[in-house]
Amino acid sequence: MMFPKSKPWRSEKHRRLIASMDCAICGRHEPSQCAHVNFGKGLGLKTSDALAFPACPECHRKHDQGGLLTKEQRHQLEWELVDATRSKLIRRNQWAKETEAEYQVAIMPLSRVVHGEAA
Repeated sequence: MMFPKSKPWRSEKHRRLIASMDCAICGRHEPSQCAHVNFGKGLGLKTSDALAFPACPECHRKHDQGGLLTKEQRHQLEWELVDATRSKLIRRNQWAKETEAEYQVAIMPLSRVVHGEAA
């Protein structure tokens, strides 16, 4: 039995907002790119725009290529980057209610892995 793929949330406005921020990894001043967590990607699956963070082109490339981090370290780092971005936008009053609703749904699988909660 085949199940339909659920489409991840997309918001050009949110992606542009993320890209206008300084790099969350190295701190390089804008412009950045809207980088998405790689957790849950693959086989044609995309990640929600609610799970994005700003990254300069160099950091974005390094993040997407993987590299020196273990899978667990990478998941932890992605959690921290998305959480820090969300916190910064909430403080600036730029985190929309729609974004929060989408975030709450999209973050659950990553949260279970990072925090070791039962699935």
